[in-house]
Amino acid sequence: MNPAFAFSNYVIKTQGLSIGGKYCAYDPQNKPALYIEHKTRWKAPYNTYHVYADEKRKQEILLIQDGEHADFPDYYDVIDVASGEKVGGVGVDWKHFFEDAWGIVNAQGMVIGRVREKSTGRAILHGLTEGVVPQIINITVGDQPVAELRQKSVMIGHHLLVDFSMDASGSLDRRLGLAAAIVVAAHQGGTDSV
Repeated sequence: MNPAFAFSNYVIKTQGLSIGGKYCAYDPQNKPALYIEHKTRWKAPYNTYHVYADEKRKQEILLIQDGEHADFPDYYDVIDVASGEKVGGVGVDWKHFFEDAWGIVNAQGMVIGRVREKSTGRAILHGLTEGVVPQIINITVGDQPVAELRQKSVMIGHHLLVDFSMDASGSLDRRLGLAAAIVVAAHQGGTDSV
């Protein structure tokens, strides 16, 4: 696995003044670890997120693209580009009306994890204040919390703090966890339809 997936903490930030399309994930030393580019097309796959290990975007290491899953109307396949392996997927969970929620699926198509706002009350407050109250989102595998996503209020752009430190046993494939964080960051930044 690429060493860019080895960190326990990241900060995903929009790049420059661009509202949609380009992000960078920084490691704990505030050095760029991943470069992310969102592309929209008029034919399938309609939405793709290309994740690169280099700034020139020549070494693509992860692909997140529109896919299909029976449990999720909006769903993304997560593919390790180097091996061509489908790692799993991330889908929007529409059952949670008042909060942002996603499911995490393994390579066999089984739902193994959830991505949900920490508190329904806070989620409602976040919606009512049009994002002034930052979101706090938990990632769980089974009933076990494995990561936290924390939106940071900034004047321009969007920052999402990603913390995998509570997953000491490595129960969540870091590529799937980062894919979920990227989809959340794009959703929060208003660059995606999910």
